[in-house]
Amino acid sequence: MMIDLTAFKSPKVGRAYEYWLSKSVGGALPSRADIKPRELVGVLDQLFLIDVTRGPLTFTFRLVGTQLTKWAGVDYTGLAFSARSAAPNWRIVVDDFRNVVETGLPRRDQRSAPWVSKEFYRIERLIAPLSSDGVTVDKLFGAIQLL
Repeated sequence: MMIDLTAFKSPKVGRAYEYWLSKSVGGALPSRADIKPRELVGVLDQLFLIDVTRGPLTFTFRLVGTQLTKWAGVDYTGLAFSARSAAPNWRIVVDDFRNVVETGLPRRDQRSAPWVSKEFYRIERLIAPLSSDGVTVDKLFGAIQLL
């Protein structure tokens, strides 16, 4: 099930979703190679890209936009976490990421930010699946906006 574009409160998060949709051709999930930074000017600073590995299911931040780093107060690039290693405030993030990996469907959420001492922030977040083979989710693409 796809997300209704009118549900997005943030134009940047909505634009990231529209971009992902434009790369989802013929029912196949887009790949990392389909994502072109030059096509995302004006949104890059709020994007993230995550590697997904299995056994156990682990998420590793590969790209974290500069605005996200400013809001969080820390650069998460290179950070890997799983259900076992996630801090309590990241458990819902793990569950949301797992949901996208298992369903192969994008999701839009409004949540409290998981960043330490910044949980009072409310965010709108897109998480969308990417796949090297068009089926198996091996990366996550997304965007965040403070509300």
